Amino acid sequence: MYCKNCGAEIADGSTFCTQCGAPVQQEQPQAQPQPQPVYTAEPAVQAPEGKPILILGILSIALNSIPYVGWIGGLICAIICANKVKAYLAAGGQLTGVAKVGKILGTVGLIISIVMAVVWFVVIVGLIIAAAAGSISSSYLS
Repeated sequence: MYCKNCGAEIADGSTFCTQCGAPVQQEQPQAQPQPQPVYTAEPAVQAPEGKPILILGILSIALNSIPYVGWIGGLICAIICANKVKAYLAAGGQLTGVAKVGKILGTVGLIISIVMAVVWFVVIVGLIIAAAAGSISSSYLS
């Protein structure tokens, strides 16, 4: 170590410089700065989109317009739409805007599908009964 006053070499542990008599200041070990923790912002949870619900709602109604078997596709889309609504709400989505319209269309599509299924069931049963009674020819059933 060296004297800060005159620059002479001083033995370790000395309290005064042997050359000029200046008091020796013992160097204090400098405290190491502690690393600061790094905080990162967590990504914001994105609300799910309601567009798939809207598309399924529209499909559930549109498929019902297909003659004979369209109600089956409409029923399937309406059920999928209802499941999407449940998942949407479970993920924190709010049932507003396109999601609300999609749910309404899906419900309407479900009702139309059920009505069409009943109508076709009645028509088919009526044709079978009429054919069994012999009141119509079998050419209508094929």
